[in-house]
Amino acid sequence: MSIVICLPAGVASFDPGPPETEKRDVRLASEWEANTGGVVGWSSGGWNALALAATHPDLPRLVIASLPYPEEEDPAVDLDAVVARTLLLYGSADSQTGSSHGTRWQKRLPNARLEMVPGGDHDLLVQMWARVLSHLAPRRTRR
Repeated sequence: MSIVICLPAGVASFDPGPPETEKRDVRLASEWEANTGGVVGWSSGGWNALALAATHPDLPRLVIASLPYPEEEDPAVDLDAVVARTLLLYGSADSQTGSSHGTRWQKRLPNARLEMVPGGDHDLLVQMWARVLSHLAPRRTRR
């Protein structure tokens, strides 16, 4: 199974936690594939993740981490079409988003669960990678 990871512009593709990724027996991809089982979007890359979820209603699981809630929604992304089970991860010490942005996303996305990371900052994707994978690839382990 592959997981699409959507990062902010200018951030090179990387694996936030290679040991965890290997343990879950998933492969990270930068674009949609036939065997995509989940999508994660970090910071402004969250918009790309939401766009993928909106255009692939069969997507079972989505993680959005530290995505600022916009003043105006992007009309190119149909948020009403996002039906995937969504985990929202936000850090309590994130000066760019904090809990208010996560709460607004939780109200906007019907299948979203918000988890606040105590002391977490904007770069919490690496810190929370095991949690991300437990949501996107539950019950998957290397054989």
